[in-house]
Amino acid sequence: MKSENELLKNLSLLHSTPMGVQRIMKNLGLTEDAGDVVEFCRKAILRDACQITRQGKNWYCKIDGMIITVNAYSYTIITAHRHYEQNPRNRKTSDRHCEGRSPVAIYDVHYGLPHFARNDDKRPAFDDIKSYKEFSKYYWYREELQQICKSHGIDASGMKAELNYNIEQFFKGNIIKPKIPQKKVAAKKTPIPLTLKTGLIECGFTFGPRFREFFAEQTGITNFKFNVDMVATARKVKETHDTNFTLGDLLAIYYGKKSYAKYDKVSLQWNKFVHDFCADPATANIPDKLKTAAALWKQVRESTREKVYTSELLSSLRAKRGNPHKRMDCHVADAPRNDGSCAMHLAMTGAPQ
Repeated sequence: MKSENELLKNLSLLHSTPMGVQRIMKNLGLTEDAGDVVEFCRKAILRDACQITRQGKNWYCKIDGMIITVNAYSYTIITAHRHYEQNPRNRKTSDRHCEGRSPVAIYDVHYGLPHFARNDDKRPAFDDIKSYKEFSKYYWYREELQQICKSHGIDASGMKAELNYNIEQFFKGNIIKPKIPQKKVAAKKTPIPLTLKTGLIECGFTFGPRFREFFAEQTGITNFKFNVDMVATARKVKETHDTNFTLGDLLAIYYGKKSYAKYDKVSLQWNKFVHDFCADPATANIPDKLKTAAALWKQVRESTREKVYTSELLSSLRAKRGNPHKRMDCHVADAPRNDGSCAMHLAMTGAPQ
């Protein structure tokens, strides 16, 4: 129980590596529509049904037919894989309910992944929005942006920054059509020697051990790790089939000497929101900070507020929840209304804890 509490208290520190994200998506059969993989794992661990155990240096979080492995010291999500009980009769009702669904579908069932078809209380439907300025006042998940693009004949590939740009052009009357898939260069049987002049397309670049060792040798860093701008750059090089971009160019990206494609920092808004919330002295007495932060974030993302956390935000929402007769859906305990029993409601009303 002590280990479990330590993990839950530090969920805001959860992170993964580019290779770890790819591994998790492959093992669980996730697509890019699933959104932020780290957030996917964090919300899964937060579920009451999640069984958390500590073995050696790792935590193992078992939930809905999958096991998430987290390093106990660095809070790195190492991997996640599917797990099936030998006797289906012993599984909980919620597990049987999710049987046959993909992990993304399970995510939808339990965590309320926002489908485009769902009507938010404050945010209008996309077709009712008249300008990009109005559109940009609201927070949109990547899968929502993709659905908007697909339904309007707009290119739906790329990260959030690219999708937002495509939608901005749509409001200006410029339709960016979906890209025609490029023919892939057949992989050579014998790996070619790697030099700084070797092209990424030419050598079939990946984030695997061979290329990590190459960059470790170039930088002198034993445990070399690709940074987020290198990941964004490699992806763009492959999407545009840029045969002129070399490993030397990618090394320059690492050192910040060259810019090609920047990682979409917009996708980190939630992470920064949680970090700032937990660091605020005003939240010191809130017992379950992550669940309360998640409920606050829901209020912010569906409004025209700036998507950042401030102490004033907490105070204003406490004031709004001051009326005990006003209905308020509980985003924490699945209760139909505020009965004053959960941390979120105690925090919002300022009731003694």
